[in-house]
Amino acid sequence: MTADIEEPPRPRTLAPLGRTVYEDPGVRRTLVSRVIGRAKMVRLYGTPVTCTFIKSADHSVTVFSKIRGQEVVGKYFLRTDIGRSNLAAERRSYELFGDRPWRMPVVKWHRQGFSVPRLPDSARLDVASEHMTREERLDMSATALEVLLEMYMAGYLHGDLQPHNIWLLDGRPVVTDFETSGPRTPGIPFLESGDITGHDPAPRRRGIDRAFDPDDHWSFNFVLGVTLEQALEALRARLDKAGTPDARRKLAVIDGALPEQDEA
Repeated sequence: MTADIEEPPRPRTLAPLGRTVYEDPGVRRTLVSRVIGRAKMVRLYGTPVTCTFIKSADHSVTVFSKIRGQEVVGKYFLRTDIGRSNLAAERRSYELFGDRPWRMPVVKWHRQGFSVPRLPDSARLDVASEHMTREERLDMSATALEVLLEMYMAGYLHGDLQPHNIWLLDGRPVVTDFETSGPRTPGIPFLESGDITGHDPAPRRRGIDRAFDPDDHWSFNFVLGVTLEQALEALRARLDKAGTPDARRKLAVIDGALPEQDEA
């Protein structure tokens, strides 16, 4: 169906991955500095004392630890308005979509964060896609678009659904990083909504990273070599084949119909 379509260029570099992310890996820290740094991390972010630091963002840190013998990845947020807001967005997304097969399961919620199953770096979609066929990459892209569609139909947008925020858990894709998610502006058709165009009229603290962006080297266009039009074609074919009432509703929304809550 798409074998003769020229693929967009794919990048040579990926989003930061696992323990390759350090502020300055060439600096050897003393024991005292490490102890002080760990104490600050525990006090500011509420991380476990025995965790392994992985990376930090403006208002969060990511660590490795264990819960009842299970290896997990924990994300902990600062006690700031932005940190609390990001954690609230994660909790809200779990309340709304925790039963969906595409939502990363949470092993445990903490006062300032949460832990999810630890997966190998090779399970991250942008890494795993290097060994996928063209059809497998099309299928993953259609699945990502369907996730955005389901969030849209519930009245929300993700804000950062790119391949590095999707992992393969027992062979199925699961989505992470919902701290950027939030209510979308009602009355806007799906293909004109924020996750598709990168624009939503509602004020946001940070911009929206489009899943399919021909100018973003971390998008599906570059990492999986799949454009929005190609993902739409694959998703339409999937929904047409399913033929269920839910599939027909999704097709109607793709074609411009507004979800029920937008018309209320």
